Amino acid sequence: MEEFALFSKTSEIPLEEYEFKKGSTIGCGGVVNAVFPRSFTELIEVVDWCEEKQKRYCVLGNASNVLPPEAQSDTLFIFTKRLVGATFGKTPLVYAGMTAGAFLKECEAHGKSGAEFLAGVPCTMGGAAYMNAGAAGKYLSEIIKSVIVYQNGELRSFPKSECDYSYKHSRFMEKGGVIFAVMLDLTDETPEAIARKKAEYLNRRKSLPTGRSMGCIFKNPDGQAAGKLIEGAGLKGLRLGDAFVSEEHANFIINGGNATVKEIKKLIEIVKNAVYAQYRVRLEEEIRYLE
Repeated sequence: MEEFALFSKTSEIPLEEYEFKKGSTIGCGGVVNAVFPRSFTELIEVVDWCEEKQKRYCVLGNASNVLPPEAQSDTLFIFTKRLVGATFGKTPLVYAGMTAGAFLKECEAHGKSGAEFLAGVPCTMGGAAYMNAGAAGKYLSEIIKSVIVYQNGELRSFPKSECDYSYKHSRFMEKGGVIFAVMLDLTDETPEAIARKKAEYLNRRKSLPTGRSMGCIFKNPDGQAAGKLIEGAGLKGLRLGDAFVSEEHANFIINGGNATVKEIKKLIEIVKNAVYAQYRVRLEEEIRYLE
């Protein structure tokens, strides 16, 4: 524990215990070491310390599209939840730790439209930029102008053309970097019109499964819907322990109460194998496995 005081030259950044079972949207996982930087200076210090010490680390926002480690992990988890805020100058900018919901409230107040499709998506804006989050057929890359990233000791801005965005993919998934903020291309609109758009997108999400989940487990194969393939393989409702394939949308796995990481991993493998056996289609996860 004492060595973690080296994170900050000016003030101690507290090391905390984080329980994924309580904090993640899937509601399972172990207790890990975590830090919650209170400023971007602290975030840089933590990342630099980890890289200098060759300490494995993972940056997370809302832990909503991830399957946590089952037990204690050697990874240091760095959460951006305290790094929130947005500015609405010529080009709107949002900090990585701000949730989509909080950002949309600010957009409504400032009369900026274009991000309403994220209404109800349980992500931070940094996480959304990392995985090119989408909903209702729209993706964050459609409104991104640039992403501000800390990598190799430098802070730089990547224009969208350099972010390698595609379906549920970005350059940051392969080449690393810690996302600090996102600059967006939004349009002027009245707060009332923005509120109506948000309500429309929220209404569309009412058909999605309730309960603790990671959202969609698999990417949609070209020209096909993963949920339809899983349903066609007869897997709706398939249960392993307290984990089960949703009856409402087969691309969701729900934690029915006390599902373990092991049960969910096994259920994912069963689904992948069954779909391949039925359709010769290999499903690819969009969730991240944490170690």
